[in-house]
Amino acid sequence: MRISWISIRTFVFALGLFMGLSGAAWSAVGTVRGAVTDPTGAVVPHALVRLGSQLSGYSVTAVADEQGRYVFNSVPFAQFTLTAEAQGFQPSIRTEHLKSSVPLTLNLQLTLSQSQESVTVTERAPLLETASTTTHHDIEEDEIERSPSTQPQVALSSLLESVPGVIPEENGRLHVRGSEGQVQYVVDGVPIFENMSGVFSTALDEDDLHSSDIVTGNLPAEFAGRTSAVVTVDTKSGLNAPWNGSLSLFGGSFDSGGANLEVSGNLHKKVGIFLSTQINRTRRYLDPPEIESLHNAGGAAQLFTRLDFAPSEHDSLHLNFSTNGTDYQVANTQDQQDAGQTQRQERRDDSESLGWTHLFNNTTVGEVLMYRRASIGRLLDPNLTGTPYFVGLHDRTETEGLHASISHEWGRHSFKFGAQGHRLGLGENFALAATGDEVLDDPTNPASQFPIDNPFRFRDKRNGWEVGGFGQDRIRIRHLTLDLGLRLDKYSLLAKNAAASPRVGVAYYMEKTGTVLRASYNRMFQTPPIENLLLASSPQAAALVPGLPYGPVPPEWQNVYEIGLQQQITKHIRLDLTRYAKNARNFSDDEQFLETGVVFPLTIARGDVRGLEARLDVRAYHGLGGHLSYANSKAVGTTPITGGLPIGSGNQLTPNLKFPGDQDERNEGQFGVTYARKSGLWATFTGRFDSGVPSEVDPGDASSGEIDPRIAAELDFNRGRIKPRTLFNMAAGYELLKESSHPVSLQFGVNNLTDRLYLFNYLSIFSGTHIGRLREFTGRITFHLRGR
Repeated sequence: MRISWISIRTFVFALGLFMGLSGAAWSAVGTVRGAVTDPTGAVVPHALVRLGSQLSGYSVTAVADEQGRYVFNSVPFAQFTLTAEAQGFQPSIRTEHLKSSVPLTLNLQLTLSQSQESVTVTERAPLLETASTTTHHDIEEDEIERSPSTQPQVALSSLLESVPGVIPEENGRLHVRGSEGQVQYVVDGVPIFENMSGVFSTALDEDDLHSSDIVTGNLPAEFAGRTSAVVTVDTKSGLNAPWNGSLSLFGGSFDSGGANLEVSGNLHKKVGIFLSTQINRTRRYLDPPEIESLHNAGGAAQLFTRLDFAPSEHDSLHLNFSTNGTDYQVANTQDQQDAGQTQRQERRDDSESLGWTHLFNNTTVGEVLMYRRASIGRLLDPNLTGTPYFVGLHDRTETEGLHASISHEWGRHSFKFGAQGHRLGLGENFALAATGDEVLDDPTNPASQFPIDNPFRFRDKRNGWEVGGFGQDRIRIRHLTLDLGLRLDKYSLLAKNAAASPRVGVAYYMEKTGTVLRASYNRMFQTPPIENLLLASSPQAAALVPGLPYGPVPPEWQNVYEIGLQQQITKHIRLDLTRYAKNARNFSDDEQFLETGVVFPLTIARGDVRGLEARLDVRAYHGLGGHLSYANSKAVGTTPITGGLPIGSGNQLTPNLKFPGDQDERNEGQFGVTYARKSGLWATFTGRFDSGVPSEVDPGDASSGEIDPRIAAELDFNRGRIKPRTLFNMAAGYELLKESSHPVSLQFGVNNLTDRLYLFNYLSIFSGTHIGRLREFTGRITFHLRGR
């Protein structure tokens, strides 16, 4: 595997900037710390301190040191319950809300126990988020570990599918609220500008995740980039933890298998280490264009390391390093298989980041983050077997960035100000030639002028940059919360643009009825996707698509309006309702070239999306909990399009043509039920309904026999859509030797329990044809080694 190392000159330059600034990355986590004392004020060493939320499932435990001090790092912003226990004392319980990255100091005082009997802690964190103006959903470590297993390249996106308004597409791609591929991942504060589904890059390893939060409504001003949703990911850390290790072996249907190794722990109470590596392989890597999986093997290797250093109570640093690689075959149609097509793709990436947090005082904290990421992708066909087109591609992306922010608590105000900037380097080398007679013999197809001995070629390299600044203030006046933010951005790559983006949100808590009302307005500026951006913006693309308005693919501007309600129904049940509308200029989308997984960014002149979301959360009661959700949406685009490489798609170039978006699914619903016992036994059962996305179908093709009858049965020719589907998944597990230092975890799962044949899309001009996964059995065994 090839690794791109950061240059010494770049590192020294960035380090100089790093040491000269104070301020931060995008993050939604903070620190909770304090001391445990007895009624006289004397410290209680070795007290057991727990922090958690029973609704989200987030839970962490620490043991106080000799001075009675405890600390929890990387705690998600939310309400939580903090409990301290020690032998001979009654438990001390506090419910608090972490609202910013300024450390929250909570001292806990224990009272003497009146008996020697064990005490059961019954207080729970409140169900309602009384001060939240955003629409967001937490995914904690327990939920990650107990989710129905699937292939690693789609594991994280499968978790996100449980959020209302998230519609799955092929190969782990996601539509969120009617937007195409616009999820912004932020890993330990580092924004990733690439598409993180398995076909574009090596997907994030869910085993490395401590917690995740997906924000779909009222994005704070600190967030930029892809704006339909922001997924903040906090990785595991070894700081303030005993040494632990685990080895997981997993496998399942389609000859799938792999292994994951983790080691973590604390050195001298100031240094934490977490290291993880994974390898996996499967015979069904992509969602193929045929029911049978033809020429479709693939796999990945990953290495991730996180180092934490806390030299004092006022300073902490973390260093992340990862290197990953993916190799997979391009899935064939039956005709391509018969012709002997053997295309394959390779992806390589490496990233490094260094962050510093400094506590100036109890109300002010500064953060700085610098990062670098490089990725390389290649589509290979050395024997020129591609049909009806030969395609070759070699792309490279490099990003270096620096973020700085400062947070301050003052009375009713929580301020945060920051500046962010990054350099972006792109390189593309693309070749295409017609090989099929149906193309070569068609003079109306512009690609016919490029036979194998005279291919179309494109090669370009560009450097650009983006800088931004933001300010935001959360104001709390009793039951009223106001979030006021403004973001300024300047972007220069192919297009050159500047934008001001106000973000305003309000929430009001009605205590008597247990109701939280919220509303927000966001102005969004979204830069174009970087995958094959140079070719999609070039005049050379017009040689393949006559009439295509060429020029730089422009950024997208959105106006997003939202109202919502959160209602406590019982002490165990909470209801969330959200209504949103967004209108966009230069509505961002992408177009996939045949079955290759190679996509080209484009924009649709205008877009309009409106939707409704509802979710019912049931807090675990005697081990049983779950959720039920529904979403309705309508996405409409208006031509013409700019960019992409839509060969043979002339209608999409006609101005003022309204059409349902590729991601226009009107109805989706889902549920999940989890049962967990203290003995270590647990089970999860989930279901999902999708009403189907638009499809380019011709009823005559079915009667003529040109479509596989099994696929034709999944097409609604009257509606011009994929037929609705309902899928069920289950998983169960048990932890053996739970109380020992070497427990063993067992997990078994079945995805698509009823073996339902379904389509993600069919002959879509933007996405092609892809068949969903049939019934899949999975299993995992994990050997743990836990320090005391």
